[in-house]
Amino acid sequence: MLHYATRRLLGLTLVWAVALIVTFFAVRAVPGDPIMVMLSDHAGDAALEARLRADYGLDRPLPVQFLAYIGDVLNGTFGLSYRYVGSTVIDVIRDGMTITPLLALSALFIAVPLGLFFGVFAAVRAGSWADTGIILLLVTFISIPSFALAALLVWMLSLKLALLPVAGWGSPTQLVLPVTVLVVGPMAVIARLTRTYMLEVLDRDFVRTARAKGVRENRVIWRHALGNTMVPIVTSIGLIFGGLLSGAFVVETVFNIPGLGRIAIDSVLARDYPVTMSIVLLFTVFYSLINLCVDLIYAWLDPRIRFDEASA
Repeated sequence: MLHYATRRLLGLTLVWAVALIVTFFAVRAVPGDPIMVMLSDHAGDAALEARLRADYGLDRPLPVQFLAYIGDVLNGTFGLSYRYVGSTVIDVIRDGMTITPLLALSALFIAVPLGLFFGVFAAVRAGSWADTGIILLLVTFISIPSFALAALLVWMLSLKLALLPVAGWGSPTQLVLPVTVLVVGPMAVIARLTRTYMLEVLDRDFVRTARAKGVRENRVIWRHALGNTMVPIVTSIGLIFGGLLSGAFVVETVFNIPGLGRIAIDSVLARDYPVTMSIVLLFTVFYSLINLCVDLIYAWLDPRIRFDEASA
């Protein structure tokens, strides 16, 4: 396992290097000039424009700029922000690096147990009115766009009932609405997947054998049946967690949360290349590490799974 993880990490460094190269040149291929955005209030000042280009190294050839950016990544500053004069990229995104994962993890820790519970509950009552009602509810949750759900919750809980703050960040109550918006869709997806896999497992011989031996029904359902569905469910949870990280873009914008999503949108609009590239690189690292963790969890859930050099 350790050998496999080491080989995968070495492979991921190549993925991160490719992402860095592609992002650097792709961002610079986008129409727009960050210096002209900075000079919006001083248009036509050629001397100031030339000085800014020299200060930020934009007057140098593109390969030289790329090598300078690699140096900034290696020293941990990720370069200077074009939008926030005098601030390094790491200073701009430092708070967001904790806020966005906190939102995603909070939503995941709520969505997973709820999804498993409703999925199992529906599966053991397949064909009943409870199963039908849960399916309709899950389809509704999956179909609602996150921005529409956010607007509905703000109108109902904040404007009408005045129970929660409309937006902002810093208090536990300001965490409730954005996490709720992030929870609903993933919870419904996990519940539907759990129900589907449970229906397949409940018809297998080992479940009937456990029941014939007098094993308690709760143990049959939650230990034997659900335990044998966790490998495919964990795969989906890994993808869902990645989706929560990217889904935070919308939630952070709607609720005015200073996470990586809102910072990324602001940096794109301001042509702040270093911040944009660094956030893309961070999300690449997040996604790749999530996939690695999911693969390692497989072996913990199912001892029959072993990784060799070929699988690495």
